[in-house]
Amino acid sequence: MVIAGLWPSVAAAQNPNVPPQEPPPSSSPTDAAPSFPQGGVAQPSPPPSVRESLINGPPAADDALRGDVERLREQVRELGLIVENAHPPPQPAPVVEKPTTLRPRPLGYQAFWPWVIPPEGISLGAYVQSQYEAHQDSQDQLQQGGAVLNKNRFLIRRARASLLGEWEYAAIAVEIDANTTNGPQVDLRKAEASLQYRPDRTKPPIVMATLGQFDTPFGYELVESPRTRWFMERSQTSLAFWPGEPDLGLRLAGALEFFRWTIAAVNGEPLGEKSAYVLQDPNSAKDVVFRFGFDATPREDLQVAGGVSALRGKGFHPGTDATKSSLQWQDLDNNGLVGNAELTAIPGNVATPSQNFDRWAAGADLRLNYRSPLGVTKVYGEFVLGSNMDRGLYVADPIVTLVDQRELGFYVGASQEVGPYGIVGFRYDYYDPNSNAVDSRAGRNIPTSEVVKTYSPLIGVALPDRARLLFQYDIVRNALARTAEGVPTDLKSNVWTVRLQVQL
Repeated sequence: MVIAGLWPSVAAAQNPNVPPQEPPPSSSPTDAAPSFPQGGVAQPSPPPSVRESLINGPPAADDALRGDVERLREQVRELGLIVENAHPPPQPAPVVEKPTTLRPRPLGYQAFWPWVIPPEGISLGAYVQSQYEAHQDSQDQLQQGGAVLNKNRFLIRRARASLLGEWEYAAIAVEIDANTTNGPQVDLRKAEASLQYRPDRTKPPIVMATLGQFDTPFGYELVESPRTRWFMERSQTSLAFWPGEPDLGLRLAGALEFFRWTIAAVNGEPLGEKSAYVLQDPNSAKDVVFRFGFDATPREDLQVAGGVSALRGKGFHPGTDATKSSLQWQDLDNNGLVGNAELTAIPGNVATPSQNFDRWAAGADLRLNYRSPLGVTKVYGEFVLGSNMDRGLYVADPIVTLVDQRELGFYVGASQEVGPYGIVGFRYDYYDPNSNAVDSRAGRNIPTSEVVKTYSPLIGVALPDRARLLFQYDIVRNALARTAEGVPTDLKSNVWTVRLQVQL
């Protein structure tokens, strides 16, 4: 071995009086070479004399031997015969601490259709809104025709279940609603079949084509999900123009960076409309809706979004059927006998054709979300101007009135999260259903106001992503009543509502 061969010279250098010794003769050529076993690592076996010298030798010899051993190790390491740290000691697993605070939501997280980004594949969702509401104009009577006038009641406002499907080039959305607003009923709210191009799966699609039933893409409130809306219902203007959000048609939409655009053609008979043609179309003309807007986050704690919208379409006035001539008897003296003066001839009428009329709407909306240590502050508003658009409150029909009905409405609102569990808010709503309204007094037609104003404070608590308990009081000012002199005055119709929402 190399160490054994070096040792006599090292010992002689330490003791000059000792003559150099000759190395012992080897019996075979292989005895002088190191032996390498099957594993490929040298296994030196120093003779007993060298082992005793390593133990009992002088300190200088130990240092020289250590240097020789290190040089040998370097040579073997260069040959790749020794692999150091082949099996490093196991490292302890990192300790993950549970967060002590709730993770803040991204600003503008509301599920705006069609900008909602569901997870890949099939996903399910559901929520229930149960509430008690009290109306100042409630009566324990029946309306002409049998409609219930009592409005102080418990009800299920919404119980909705949704199924979403998201794939590379296709998407689907189905939503079913059950409620007891006008008795127990179940209806279809969404049935969207879409093709899309969405290269970045973390962002909305650059372009999407949807055919089916979807929310009319006008303004902000109409596409805001009732699941995330703090206030109980949409503003009076929105409810009058669109009693229900869904309609049937074709929608094209896209998002490029902060820019948003939507173009849609719909039947124009939305769900909830006061007509016999809900979700149908009695004329071939379609309502065309445009919306162009933006959604930007200039800072991590600030989001600004808004847009402009327009609608152009045709309303429908149904005609009348043809009638036959008839004879009517009216018992004027209540004697049960037919008298000559009690018979009246009613001539027949020819059928009258149905007619279309123009309607349009234009609007603008703006909203701002700001996150502070207290929570998210949201300030938003919307302005709408229209003609013959009212289909829920003062139904517009210029074929009957011979005058186009001009409507104007707007609202401004604000909400403030108080920590992770509290919420307060306020909304002011203004709606003029007929800017050209006149009133007949003492045989004279004079201009009058039919404006409805609503002040809505709100307070509540919430468990994020799980439940909400909200209280809202609506102070309504209108001109639906009359004084003793016949002057329009306010009809007491304030409303307060308590709602519990629980969701998946």
